[in-house]
Amino acid sequence: MSRRSASSFSFAPSSLPLGSWDSHMHVTDHTRFPIASSATYTPHTATLEQALENASRLSLPNLVFVQPSTYGTNNSCLLDALKRVTPARGRGVVVFDPSTTTLEQLWEWHAVGVRGVRVNLKSVGTSMESKALLELLRRYMNAIRPLETWSLQLFVDLSIVDHLEPIVDELDGVKLVIDHLGSPTVVQDQLADMPGWESLQRMMRNEHVFVKVSAPYRISKDPQYHDLEGLTKALLHIRRGDGVVFASDWPHTRFESVDVQPWVERCLEWCQNDKELQSKLFRDNARALWDV
Repeated sequence: MSRRSASSFSFAPSSLPLGSWDSHMHVTDHTRFPIASSATYTPHTATLEQALENASRLSLPNLVFVQPSTYGTNNSCLLDALKRVTPARGRGVVVFDPSTTTLEQLWEWHAVGVRGVRVNLKSVGTSMESKALLELLRRYMNAIRPLETWSLQLFVDLSIVDHLEPIVDELDGVKLVIDHLGSPTVVQDQLADMPGWESLQRMMRNEHVFVKVSAPYRISKDPQYHDLEGLTKALLHIRRGDGVVFASDWPHTRFESVDVQPWVERCLEWCQNDKELQSKLFRDNARALWDV
């Protein structure tokens, strides 16, 4: 059964809080912006026009463009989309080399709506020693700290979060964002059995740490995501719901046939009719995180 056809949900976009944000999506336009020679795969084309159509369908009018790994450190496609959308309804998360990118360049990106940098180890299959990883993250934090409102976004496996915990005490104004529900390789019924879970909980108690409630299909094989209920509810209730942001992960790279509407409906359901929690998940936390 496909994920698209399996849904029995009655999704109503009007049930989302007015002015909701999609805190993680991508644009790729190979015709105008060729992918990097180092790319490990070729994603489907996902233009800004298609992104805006999807945003309207989901009633998620505000968008955070995240640099995909296939473009490397060339952020041209992202910046083009962000400038066209304008900071009134858009933000961006770029990729750059902290050893070669100047503060002047970061301020130029800031002016058009960029508010973060992404470090992606998981989808590109990169592994690092704990000491080297912490040193790299400190370099990024030092680079973006002068901008005061930027975040360091990490796509890593939950199992290595234990090694990241020390940097929480060093954030000093930098916000930390963990992608895709923490990205466990396998979701356990007993969350404490998942390596990294206890560390993630402790990290999220810090007001500057956020987790994206996104990309369930990268973790679950259940088209209705029943196996993610415990994990998602636990994240929703840490810090009284102040540490989570919703994201579609459109265009669902490598899972292009996915329809994310069932995930939106599940997240609304797991808020258990708590309108304040729904507003935090879909709008209010995003506005705080992305400096809106």
